[in-house]
Amino acid sequence: MKWWAVVVCTLISKVTGSNVVPPWWTSVVYYRVVVDSFKDGDGDGLGDLKGVIKQISYIRALGADAVILSPLASRSTDCSKPGILQFEEIDPRYGNVDDFSKLVEKAKKLELKLLVSLSLQTVSSNSEWFQSDADRVPGYEDRIVWKDGTANSVPPTEDGIDTWTYHEVRSAFWGSSNKEAVLNLCSDNVAAALSNAQCIWIKRGVSGVLLSPDFLKDKHCGANMVKNLVANAMSCSRGAGLDMPVILVESSLKPEEVAMYYGDGGVGVNSLISNALTFSSRSTPEMILSIYASVLTAPQDCIPTWITSSTNESRTATRFGSEMVDAINLLALILPGSAVIQQGDELGGADTLLEWSTSTTCWPTNPAPSKSPFPWDDSNNGGFTNGEPWLPLAPNYRYANAKTEFANDFSHVGVVRVAAALRKSPAFGPHVEIKRLNGAVAVLRWGSAGSLLLIANVAMEPTEVQLSRIPGIPAEMTVATSSAGSSFSVASHLVMEKTLRLSPGETVLLAGGPRHCGGPGPVDKIASKLSDGWQKINKYFGNK
Repeated sequence: MKWWAVVVCTLISKVTGSNVVPPWWTSVVYYRVVVDSFKDGDGDGLGDLKGVIKQISYIRALGADAVILSPLASRSTDCSKPGILQFEEIDPRYGNVDDFSKLVEKAKKLELKLLVSLSLQTVSSNSEWFQSDADRVPGYEDRIVWKDGTANSVPPTEDGIDTWTYHEVRSAFWGSSNKEAVLNLCSDNVAAALSNAQCIWIKRGVSGVLLSPDFLKDKHCGANMVKNLVANAMSCSRGAGLDMPVILVESSLKPEEVAMYYGDGGVGVNSLISNALTFSSRSTPEMILSIYASVLTAPQDCIPTWITSSTNESRTATRFGSEMVDAINLLALILPGSAVIQQGDELGGADTLLEWSTSTTCWPTNPAPSKSPFPWDDSNNGGFTNGEPWLPLAPNYRYANAKTEFANDFSHVGVVRVAAALRKSPAFGPHVEIKRLNGAVAVLRWGSAGSLLLIANVAMEPTEVQLSRIPGIPAEMTVATSSAGSSFSVASHLVMEKTLRLSPGETVLLAGGPRHCGGPGPVDKIASKLSDGWQKINKYFGNK
């Protein structure tokens, strides 16, 4: 019988005999698929479910344990009124329910868990939700953010609202963001409707849901919405006799703000996706502080999930430079918690140039440079489609493609595969120590049969690292993998007393024996000093 965590803040583990096994989602490698750009299965230039079915084995070959699909909800085909039409329906441009069922079965055969993304902020003004709310149909009231007023008195813009548009029938203004109607996440009606849609996806066989719940108009309403969705996901899965799904949240809020989604010890999400590795700045202190902020602002027993790139922002190679690709991927894979490899980051794929786009078709999602089609090989269109791709491929796809990199053990893909495999090795201990060593970030995993040490120079200039500043590490460690162009050869041995010189972006992952504690530790020293102090005090008063 399986016992799963209700929330990460109350870790319920699977118990087998005397061993306690943490829930699978506490240390898993996710691969995030942008369905539009992964693989075109029908030749129309847009990625779809048939394409994901065909190429999902690639994700397993990378060493990933789970797949996060981008939103599949049906969307308006009228680009003047973009947005979601129905949260529970699959957009026909991606496929249908039968295609999705086949994908679920294929994922099970590959022992991959499948998650689906739900965006909760907006809907299309063409949707039934909007039209029925505007007409004040019972059951649809207050699903959209409205503000009373007259046509000549436009309300000022505010957080989460780009523009206010007057609706003649309702005689009120509706708020929009990027031309989409903003949902009222404070509404119990919206919570019930979204919970119903989420339950439909869970019953289709997904192992979890990724939510995007930011409601800048009222952040507390966003947090309450998440609590409702988590509680209803538990009820839905229990009623259907299914394993408890994992609920992740992706947010643009600061770590101290986004922590509210955990539920503060009550019902809340299993994990939050941290943006600590996605900032555009290559400041080592800033990255270290961001990592610690994600860890320390979480409640007890809560563990963040690290992502290599945010969905609609630049990929690692464009954001930081190609020399940083391995550093970011390895940090995500070695830090405590789970990791999300954003599609294409394992290749070092760059953003595309939208100026090269010639298509005028209305696609399900808005074009973005980071959504360039996935290159499977170096042929025309990169093996992504037999037709005209919905977006141009990235400029570097001729060498940053799956076929080329899988053939090279020392490529970006090779680095990811090694690190993903090491996560399941005895050297991947439960304890973590994170340090800043000049321009480098050092992450030590220990407490098991061995230890792993990651050193990543994330600065824009060379740096020197004295590994002896990390107490208790083995006297010698072996290079398990290193970044492209690194001076450290795989399988070579490094003496920890030596100073390492790292070029910008250079990263090395070392494996060695268990961490040791030679000589008196800090506790012993403190106890000894206290004892000496009391002896002096007793001697002093004894002479009085």
